[in-house]
Amino acid sequence: MTKKSFEKIVQEGIRFIARFFPHSQYLYFPLLSAALVWAIKSSKEWQEKIFSWEVWLDPSFVKVKSDEFILVFFSDHAGLSQAFSEEIGTHDMPALRKFFYHLYPIIGLEDPFLSGLFLQELASQDYRMIVQQYDIKVAQAIVDIEAVDEKREFLEGLETIAREMASFGADMITQTSVQRALAEIINNELKKEKD
Repeated sequence: MTKKSFEKIVQEGIRFIARFFPHSQYLYFPLLSAALVWAIKSSKEWQEKIFSWEVWLDPSFVKVKSDEFILVFFSDHAGLSQAFSEEIGTHDMPALRKFFYHLYPIIGLEDPFLSGLFLQELASQDYRMIVQQYDIKVAQAIVDIEAVDEKREFLEGLETIAREMASFGADMITQTSVQRALAEIINNELKKEKD
């Protein structure tokens, strides 16, 4: 398939999602990105995950991570160690643990929906903004997604889009450059709508 075909699939995906979320354009990239990644991992598993908030909210295993694990998580990531240097330096574990709950699913677990939801903050390495906006953005996404009246039609449509995107091959899709291309196509389509 050509890049034009990939663009066409993404454009169709945007039109499809816009039917369900005409005023929530911020959900386009996270939903398409999540569908794409989950389609690669397992064609059935991603379907269940799209409406389960297990990773998006507060997976129980994140809460039981040791202080040492949390310190290593922040210290070993250049951007995080810089952004939270004061807390790391003083071993402010209550603060670091709070930040960890929000950042680990995105950076450590690389959840595709959350990564898409915070794409701009990740690109600008504004990790404190992620922590500040996490609860608000995730709560709004949950409200918007749960408000979909025809969940079955929505899931079937996302599955079709994901399968078409997955047909490009797992190696190509898992690369960061493809997610960037996906984001670029979505941004271009949104700009066309505004013009």
